[in-house]
Amino acid sequence: MSKQSIVRVHAQASVNPNDWETFKQMVAETKIIVEKEGPESVLLHECYYDPATFECLIIEAYANEAAFLGHLELIKPLSAKYKVDWKIDHLTLLGPYSDNVVAAMRASSEPAFSHYPASLAH
Repeated sequence: MSKQSIVRVHAQASVNPNDWETFKQMVAETKIIVEKEGPESVLLHECYYDPATFECLIIEAYANEAAFLGHLELIKPLSAKYKVDWKIDHLTLLGPYSDNVVAAMRASSEPAFSHYPASLAH
């Protein structure tokens, strides 16, 4: 795996406090999916939160864009299964995503969207 192919996602989200327990169940089930995907595909998948506000920061890293897209497909059924009142307040993509993926993610998150395609570390 090349460091240049790694893609990352940072999502700031807010959860309705009434749906917090259901949200935690959804995250737990997501973690099970991540374990099945394996550490060579999903490099990092963490959810931090502020218990006073129910705001979350979701940090993810994938070996490449294909691993990211595969993950999205695997978690898609969770949206139907868990009826949670939550929203992405800001979505940031980091790394070499294709124009199609950037456009699709921007369309679903505008105006709270950023993409940083390059890293000074490379």
